[in-house]
Amino acid sequence: MEKKIKLTKEQLHQIDAYLNNNDVKYIDLHLEVLDHICTDIEHEMTINNSSFKDAFDKIRIKWSKTFSYKWTFWLGISNGGSKLFIDHCLKIYKPLWFKSILVILTFIATFYGIVTILNIDLDANYHLFKITFLSMALSFPALLIYWKYELKKIKLASTYSYLYNKQIFPNIFISLLLILQIFRSEKEVFSDFMFVYFTVFFSILIMGYNFYKNHLKAVSNYRKYQLK
Repeated sequence: MEKKIKLTKEQLHQIDAYLNNNDVKYIDLHLEVLDHICTDIEHEMTINNSSFKDAFDKIRIKWSKTFSYKWTFWLGISNGGSKLFIDHCLKIYKPLWFKSILVILTFIATFYGIVTILNIDLDANYHLFKITFLSMALSFPALLIYWKYELKKIKLASTYSYLYNKQIFPNIFISLLLILQIFRSEKEVFSDFMFVYFTVFFSILIMGYNFYKNHLKAVSNYRKYQLK
């Protein structure tokens, strides 16, 4: 039975430098790829009795295709990057996006279902809904700014902070549309338009908090790695 080879700290530093040179700067992706490459090199050195240099050269050829440029409509035309990074973003973002759409549709269907079954007069509760919508419109940008500040304060970038900055924070300005709609409304009647906005805002906040929370987790894992 072959004895499994473990890489030295110096060899790990060489792999780290290789990843940095290929702009694998987001800490969660950096650690994940580092682990994969180390495993590949250790396997190559163990099975084929290769030197570290030969094994590393072979693995670099294998990974080189993942550093080619890619962009996708999912993240925006201007938000391109390496295939490795974009695919990693999509792996995180797409499932969360579909879940958010499902939450929005489910919440709207449930709300109007309850209103219909119980025969609730929404117009009679206009002022309550107006206060609720206005509270969301004001708290929405406040929370986005707070999370943005906390992410920037950490001074480490992850895929989650990237997605927050590119896909969540730019939505801060749409809260103005809801505020304008609230104060422009002359009739004291329930607005389906404002309710849909409210639901979308809530969904965006859930996604934003998810990215914020997972960024903190990625930072914690990265700092633990640095202590090794």
